[in-house]
This record gives sequence, C-alpha cells and structure tokens, in this order.
Amino acid sequence: MSDLRCDGTELLTLAFLLLVAVLFVVAVSCAPRTDLFSEAATGGDDPHGGSAAGALVDPPAGATDLPINLAAVTVRLPGAIQVAGAAFRLRPADGGGAAMALAPPAPVTCTPASTGSCYRLPVSGALAPTQSYLLELLAASTEPDGAPASTGVIGAFDTGAGGDLTAPRVIDFAVAIAGPCVGLRFSTDEPVDAVVVLRTDAGELTDPAGVGLAAFDVAVPFRGLSPAARAEILIRVVDRAGNPAEASAGAVDVPAETPALAITEVLANPAGTEPGQEFVELRNLADADVALAGLRLEDAKGADVLPEATLAPGAYALIVPSSFDPQSTRDVAPRAGTLMVPVDARLGSDGLSNAGEVVRLRLPGTDTEPIVSSYGGWVDVSAASAAGKSVHRLVDGACDQASAWTRPARAATPGWGPP
Repeated sequence: MSDLRCDGTELLTLAFLLLVAVLFVVAVSCAPRTDLFSEAATGGDDPHGGSAAGALVDPPAGATDLPINLAAVTVRLPGAIQVAGAAFRLRPADGGGAAMALAPPAPVTCTPASTGSCYRLPVSGALAPTQSYLLELLAASTEPDGAPASTGVIGAFDTGAGGDLTAPRVIDFAVAIAGPCVGLRFSTDEPVDAVVVLRTDAGELTDPAGVGLAAFDVAVPFRGLSPAARAEILIRVVDRAGNPAEASAGAVDVPAETPALAITEVLANPAGTEPGQEFVELRNLADADVALAGLRLEDAKGADVLPEATLAPGAYALIVPSSFDPQSTRDVAPRAGTLMVPVDARLGSDGLSNAGEVVRLRLPGTDTEPIVSSYGGWVDVSAASAAGKSVHRLVDGACDQASAWTRPARAATPGWGPP
C-alpha cells in the first residue's frame, strides 16, 4: 500500500482547488441563461459610457430635448421576458438625483415589424429638466421557463427644459386599396405612437401603425369586414407626453372577398435559363382547398390565366413558364410535392423584369376585378450577385406593401417556405 501523506502546503493547495471548483459551479448555476443584450441599441453605444444593449425604440437611444412629462418608454429586447417580476428604472447618468422605478412592462407589437419582443414602460412621475438618464433593466427572467436573464443599461436619453401639453397633429395622409387591405400613408408634426382604426356600423378594427415615428406607411387588412360595407378610416395618435389626438382619413368601401391566397416569393432573375426558370410562389392561407382555375397572374404589360388546379390548405404552388425544369442544377429545386402550375412560355407579357416589376394575382375577368395579392416590384435583382435569389414576403399573411418584403434578395426556397 502506498504512503498517503500530505504536508501543510499540499493541504492548502487542495483546499484552494476545491474552493475554486465550488465557486465555478455556483457561478455557472447562477449565471443568466438568456442574453438579452446581444444586439446593440438603436443609436449605437451608450453615449454616457454604459453598455448600451437591447434597443430603445422610443425615445431612441441618444435622443435629446424630451419632455419632462414623458409618458412612457418603449424597448425591444432580443428575447421575451416574464412581465411579472421584471424591473426597469431610469437613473440620472451623473449620479445626482433620485432614480425612478418604472411601472411594470406591458407587451406591445413591434412596429415596424422586427425581431425580438417589445415592451412599453409607463413613467409615473415627472423627470428632471435638462438631465441625462440611463434606462436600466434590473431584473428579468425568460419565458416560458423562468430562467434568469441578463440585466444592465439599455440606453440613454436627455430631457429638455420643460413639459409638453400640446396635442400632436396629423398633417397629411393618402389612402389606397392594396388587395385585401387598405394602404395608408400619413405624417405627424412630432413623433407619436399610432394606430389605424377601420370603423363600420358593425364595430371597429384596430391595427398598430408604429411607435415613435412622424412618418407612417402602413397597410391594414379588412379582416373579414362585410364586403361593400362603408369603413371610416381613423388615425389615433399619442405623443411622447401622452397627449392624444384623432384624425379622419376618409372612408372606403370594403372590397369583395377574395381567396386567402398570397404571393409569397418571386424569382425574376434565375441562375438558369431566363425566363424559363422564373417563378411566382403562392400559398393558401386558408384551412380549406382553393381552386386556382381562372385567376389571372399579371405583370406590368400582360396576364396569364391559371389552369385547373387546386391548392391544399397551407400548401405552396409555383406558377411557372411551360418550359420550367424542376430538375435544373443551376437553381434551387422545388420542394417535393409542390404544386406546379404551368402557364405559357413566359410569365406575364415577356417574363419578369429583373429591375423590379409589379406582379398581381387577380380574380377572374378583366383588369378591373379585385386584386387577391400582389408584389410591387420594390427590389432590383438585376445584379449578377442576385442571380438565383428571390424576394420573399416576410410574413405570409402580411399586407401588400414594401416593408413586407425582403431587401435584398435572399436564397430561393420554391415551395419550402420562408428562408
């Protein structure tokens, strides 16, 4: 048997190593499992020396001359948090004055659409004038497992000399029907949070339009309002001090109901033969089959009438030229089982323009029939680097507007769903 002897130096060494191991285990077990600060704050690094992270949506990081009666702060975090137990505060950056605990956060829709989770933090009292404030996340856990999340400074802003007691104004607007949605552009005389309301005799529908903006370009779905009903369009805004205002943008007749189909991807510049390998992808957003026969696919100068075909619920279809080769090795192959809907030798009048061209899916008949779905030709894919890449609708059910589509083009995914 070996001689198991330890002198005092060896015992101290073993004790130290054991202590290090214990501290490591404790540190690992207590460390936040979710990093809420993996994305830089809007406006760049914290100008006051903090570790700016997450994102200040409104006011944006680095904003100045804010009213001392600021009503709320809106933040965007890369991950969702549990509202119960989450704690935020505003702290004077120079260390003078008292910090202010903020009211519990309320989840809100991120607008314009973005990744992450957004929260509105009501401010319960007046801020000090001409003061720089740091917004801090003091405590948070993630959803749904309750794991601890990282905390720290989110961003900073400066107050002005006084408060704001004047209601904001909507100073201009323009309205247009965009398929099964109404498109609305409007401006305000100061940054506001805005919602758009469609009001009929049967009630009203409300959609968020944006947070902390002064120029808006939105589209609101009619969401099953009765066809031919008269819908008044109201713009409701609230400024940073909480002053509300409402403006009417007129009224529109709800268009006829159309099939729940969406143009979800457009390949105008294939890597292979052009225009033979071009395609327009459709998706059935309904929970029942949709017949495609008779629908018209239009570009700027011509149209193709779709042949007999039925698209299953949730499924994708590719509208393609008659010469389309699904086995081409130069372009991404369609997903197995994707419905192929061939038309004539070219889509539209002469194939799809690489520079960007309007593509519409319209009800059977003439070019005065309602539009089912459309892509506005917002992205130029004529560069050599864009060959074989598509433009994709970011959310299949999103209204037809520029912000609903990827910029720049991304890898084609025919029949596969979003990239």
